[in-house]
Amino acid sequence: MGIHIVSYFIARTTPPLRDRPTFRTGRRPAEGGQILERIAETIPLSTYGSLLRAIAHNQAQTAVLGINQLTTGLFRALDLFAAKQFREGAGVSLLADRIMPNLPVYEILQSLRLYHDVELIHLRSLENAFPAGNSALAALREDIDAMGHYLGPLRKELVRRHGLSVPDFFDGDLFLPGLLPAVRPDLAVLLQPDLFNTGPEEFFDHLEGTLDTGWKNEVSRLLNIPRMIGSWRARAWTLLREPVLGRVSSFVELALALSTLSGTDTPHPPPLPAALRRKVHLSPPLAGEMTEDSMRQFLGAALEYLTELSQQQLEVPTTVVKALQEVERIMKIEEQALPPPRQEELRFYLLQIARLAGENG
Repeated sequence: MGIHIVSYFIARTTPPLRDRPTFRTGRRPAEGGQILERIAETIPLSTYGSLLRAIAHNQAQTAVLGINQLTTGLFRALDLFAAKQFREGAGVSLLADRIMPNLPVYEILQSLRLYHDVELIHLRSLENAFPAGNSALAALREDIDAMGHYLGPLRKELVRRHGLSVPDFFDGDLFLPGLLPAVRPDLAVLLQPDLFNTGPEEFFDHLEGTLDTGWKNEVSRLLNIPRMIGSWRARAWTLLREPVLGRVSSFVELALALSTLSGTDTPHPPPLPAALRRKVHLSPPLAGEMTEDSMRQFLGAALEYLTELSQQQLEVPTTVVKALQEVERIMKIEEQALPPPRQEELRFYLLQIARLAGENG
């Protein structure tokens, strides 16, 4: 689950900004297949990704959640690579020679500076929806913890690509602050001691002498952009938090129920090939749309499985009852959670973020 499920429900709650699908269509399940097999085939994100198309995933995770999609998992992967020993040498020594030259270092640093929520404020507000120790959130924190080790090498590679001598411009992993006025404003904000600093005072305190007015004004403008993005993001979250939190909580309850029932200590689940040939009885707005995307396939199979299981047991576990109560609520993802005026308001906030970041996608 983790941030992918949060991103999914953010995207499905957000009104579309472009005339394109926002979710990945799923395969129509084979007639007579086993319900548990359908669930098992649908739930892994390794097969279906985030269940969203790239444009919706990037908008939800990067712009709204504040977790830059371009670098998600990158620093954890670099950490694992650096700890390995290869025939060509140690992983940490190969990073600068083999890995960094093949990374889009300018785009990585730029998107991190613009979008990364250093304190993960909005994700923390949803954290109670997950059980303690959720592995996806733990991996995210490992990734963020490793980030500080690689910002220096990324900056060195950025300077090298501009034809400059790295030893002349760096003290360890720190770009010499006194040389910042010698580079373009967009590079200066990426090479400042704290990549996530948005305060002009902190930036210019490192510099001495008279600064060009145009350069100083442009640096100040660029420094303010992440702060403004954060402000628009906070307004968007005022609208999104409750509907997204409710849907994530419902999904987690369902996932916990399925995990409990499919455990080795529980009775064997009933074989239901015949049940798949019957229509699941849903409220009219939900009927007939079960296979339009992978999430609906999963929810349809889970609902059918839980319903049949509850009918065969005299004492239905509380987890089953709760999951059955929640699953139809989750399936109403097509019903827009926000009234039209709030949809327009949210659309305006997202377009402001895109305008500030220079994004057109």
